[in-house]
Amino acid sequence: MTTITTKETIMTDITKILLGAGALSAFGASAAPAVSAQEPAGKTRPNILFIAVDDLKPNISPYGDTLARTPAFDRLAARGVTFMNNYCQFPLSGPSRASVLTGLRPDHTGVYTLDGIFRVNNPEIVTMPEYFKDNGYETIGIGKIFHPLADKTYNNDPQSWSQPYNMPSAPVYVLSNAKPATECVDVPDNAYKDGMVADEAVEQIGKLKDSGKPFFLAVGFIRPHLPFVAPKKYWDLYDREDMPLAEFRTMSENPVLCAYHNSNEVKAYTDIPSFHSFMPGQELDEDIQKQLIHGYYACTSYTDAQIGKVLDALEENGLADNTIVVVWGDHGYHLGDHGLWSKLTNFEAPTRTLMMISAPGMQEGKKCRSITEFVDIYPTLCDLAGLDVPENLDGTSLVKVLKNPKTKVKDYAFMQANRQEIQGYSIRDGRYRYVEWVRGFKTCLEYDPSAVVGREFYDYTADPLETRNAIDDPKYRSQIKKMETRLHRFYQEQLESPMSEKIAELYR
Repeated sequence: MTTITTKETIMTDITKILLGAGALSAFGASAAPAVSAQEPAGKTRPNILFIAVDDLKPNISPYGDTLARTPAFDRLAARGVTFMNNYCQFPLSGPSRASVLTGLRPDHTGVYTLDGIFRVNNPEIVTMPEYFKDNGYETIGIGKIFHPLADKTYNNDPQSWSQPYNMPSAPVYVLSNAKPATECVDVPDNAYKDGMVADEAVEQIGKLKDSGKPFFLAVGFIRPHLPFVAPKKYWDLYDREDMPLAEFRTMSENPVLCAYHNSNEVKAYTDIPSFHSFMPGQELDEDIQKQLIHGYYACTSYTDAQIGKVLDALEENGLADNTIVVVWGDHGYHLGDHGLWSKLTNFEAPTRTLMMISAPGMQEGKKCRSITEFVDIYPTLCDLAGLDVPENLDGTSLVKVLKNPKTKVKDYAFMQANRQEIQGYSIRDGRYRYVEWVRGFKTCLEYDPSAVVGREFYDYTADPLETRNAIDDPKYRSQIKKMETRLHRFYQEQLESPMSEKIAELYR
């Protein structure tokens, strides 16, 4: 089933349907008791350095990007496992971070927007840092870990931390009083917030060295989130003319309209002219596209340098050998592919994500190519630290993969994106993606196939750029049926979880 058949229909309906994310936050999910105690007798619990990066897709050298200058990521890759096919659960900061930090999928946190509050949804929920705090860890948060909330009671989730949350204050721009999409100024790293975050993290590591307790230090960097602002030396690492424009910059053949959006995030900046990616002759100017991509790479290198400072501090304080390091980008990003900028679709660019884990005693310098998900981080860190893994988490421990990166712990990743009352659910295996867009549905409710308003199917071996929605191709009929059946089983598994009950109450 598809919803679009002609270019004329696309031009008529594009402004009516592509309205962005809009579902209201619902009730959340509660944490259940833990199981499978794994306390390592006579051993000191490892420290955890938990690094989050905003809007960072896997455009770094360990993932094969030959343009990126990312030596800190290279260092981390040499010390741990790089997860080549990891997927977020929702390609938007608020829902994705809530999912990572609770180990629960969005329909079990009730967070679908930037302002969703899982503590309101379910006060019994236990976050990952809170769980480590309750098990004897000193938990400290610096920079952007949870998505910021206007409600100061819940902003940065105070009950997750042993100490008051540390959010350095800095202006977004050094020079501008307007709101440009980019800024390139010859200033030190700590003229911007991410440099301050790194400085605070380095100072905190020095204090934690002698605390007598294991620590869970969460450090969150904002760039390469828009606006693309970074010190000039990071812009100078790249030549504007070398910036690669996306190979495929329009809608897929046989498109589903609600799979797309209007790229309104980038349009909010004062130096970005009005454009319409899907209207011939009105696309974003290629020089501006190169400027934005240049900014994205510059910001990536800027954040890489800040991560390098934090890794240096671990080594200088003699903590590197007993510290687990996990680095993740909260979702991927569109840089003009499909005519899209930003995130919040079910395509590969915003759903495939960066995740790297280095842990004492585990494999080093290896790549995992099997499917993994962000919900796997919580149980993995518990497992590595010798803590009981809480029941009812939605992920799977990756310790077996860290010991042997050729091990597979799951066959599929599941993710979702919304368009007001329409939810798009996606299943991804090693080759294919199947998507259902369903009106008025959450997996905490009974599934009604008549509510499906569009379907997509992509074969990444034959069509890595997603140029063609092959949902109606008869040669894929059996594979589509297989993916559809597995996705519907996922719906049922989600529904049967005790984590669904509180969310369902809002919609019944």
